[in-house]
Amino acid sequence: MAPATGATDLATASSRDTAAQNAPDAFRQCLRERIRLARELAALRAGFATVAEHYERVIRTMLALGPSIGLDHHEIGHPTDPEWGPAALLVYGDDRFLKHEQQVLDQLLHRLPVLPLPQPPRSSSRAP
Repeated sequence: MAPATGATDLATASSRDTAAQNAPDAFRQCLRERIRLARELAALRAGFATVAEHYERVIRTMLALGPSIGLDHHEIGHPTDPEWGPAALLVYGDDRFLKHEQQVLDQLLHRLPVLPLPQPPRSSSRAP
């Protein structure tokens, strides 16, 4: 049996009134969520900037040490390389950047001179 038309109209009007009353609260909730996400995004950007600075510092150190072990600057890379500088990290994301870094690191590891393994310190045991 189908519901009466008057009852359906009353239920629809009631749900519209409830939605209209909840709209300001829902809007306030969206504002709070937007503020929270903006703060989170700002924190992520600040963290990213710090990591990018550390990354550049490490590469600059590698560039300084490379010639002493026979590595050319071009083999190491450069922190301001237009394709892989810090600004590009945001554009290219993890996958492409990490694959490139892994290739460079693998090549550098194969080029490093083989160093003898450090010997453990010898204990000087004297008989009493």
